[in-house]
Amino acid sequence: MTKLPGKIGKKVSALKDTRSPILWASLAVIFSVIICLLVFWGGGKSQKPGQIPAEVLSRIDQEKAQARQEFADFIQTPAGKLWQKHPYWSPEMCRKIVAGEIVAGMSKEHVKEAVTKVVEVRTKKGEKPAEEWVVEGRNQERMLLKFEGNALAEIERK
Repeated sequence: MTKLPGKIGKKVSALKDTRSPILWASLAVIFSVIICLLVFWGGGKSQKPGQIPAEVLSRIDQEKAQARQEFADFIQTPAGKLWQKHPYWSPEMCRKIVAGEIVAGMSKEHVKEAVTKVVEVRTKKGEKPAEEWVVEGRNQERMLLKFEGNALAEIERK
C-alpha cells in the first residue's frame, strides 16, 4: 500500500483510527431507514386505496341487485322452500329432489326427499356393508337403489 505524502497522509491515517463498529452499524441503520422510506412512500401504486372506478362500482351494484332478485325468486319456488329446511344442501340438489330426479352420489336423506316412499330396505353384510332400497318414485316407477355408506352408488329401474 502506498503512503500519501505529508499532512494528507497523517489525516487519512487518523480518520482510519476513528472508525468504529458502532459508526458502521449506525450508518447501516440510517441508510436502511432512508431506503425503506423511499420504497414505501416514494413509489408504489398510482391509484390510491379506495379509488375504485365508477363504472366498476356500478357493475358490482347491478350484479348484486340481480343476485338478490334471483335469490328472492328461488326462495319462492318449491326447491327454495326445501333449501330453507336444509340450507346445507346446494340449490341445484334441491331442484333435482323437487323434480323427483335420483342421481348417483345422493345421500340417503336426499333420496328420502326425492321418492314417494321407501318400500323395503335390505342390508347386506360382508367386507363392505351395503344397503339396498326398493323405492317408489314420483311417477309410480319402482327402483332398486344400492348405497355404499351414505352415498347412492347404483340405480336399477324395474
